Amino acid sequence: MTSTGRLDPGQAARLVMQALAGRISIPLSAVRDRLIGISEKVEIDIAEAPPGLRVRGQAHALGAPIAFSTRIEAKGVDVQGERRTVRIRLSEVALATDDDAPGPLADAIRNGMIDTANPATLIGNMISLPDMIVEAEGQDIVVDLMKVPVIARDETLRAAVAAATSYLCVTGIQVADDSILLKIGVFPGGPKEAALSTARAALTPLVRYLWPEGRP
Repeated sequence: MTSTGRLDPGQAARLVMQALAGRISIPLSAVRDRLIGISEKVEIDIAEAPPGLRVRGQAHALGAPIAFSTRIEAKGVDVQGERRTVRIRLSEVALATDDDAPGPLADAIRNGMIDTANPATLIGNMISLPDMIVEAEGQDIVVDLMKVPVIARDETLRAAVAAATSYLCVTGIQVADDSILLKIGVFPGGPKEAALSTARAALTPLVRYLWPEGRP
């Protein structure tokens, strides 16, 4: 299935109306469609496990077939200063492989040497994490949305996103009725934070004009 990644006008209108009503519903079927063909080496299936998701899949890693599953839960966006963080919890992690699968990873799985009780710590120790992942410990991964590359590299966009999300932002995430439900809240960081974020957004273009990049 081919997807352009763009919303048609009808979909965009529905999302706007849902946001104004304080809740956005994303069908899991739409998420499943996005996952089709995402990688030739990884197969992923998702199902609701309220209040979160159950993710199962198979992959080839270090020459061995690996079956995996985990439960994923996420909280709403935490608005503090210039940070917009989401805490994602990974639990009930399970790994399995064939009895005759080759390689060190397969051996470690068969011998119970992988600490699946603390998957975030394991991920943080095994790979170099991108800047937007500001914490990976125990079962929790914390993502700072302001450090997503497309936002982080554009100071004006970063200020605008911070201002917009200080007025209206996702304050809760849950899964029900085969959909991801995003609860939209007003002033998630409080009126003071909204005023400060707006001031930063208004002043950023002026500061860049008066002190352009590279100017002493």
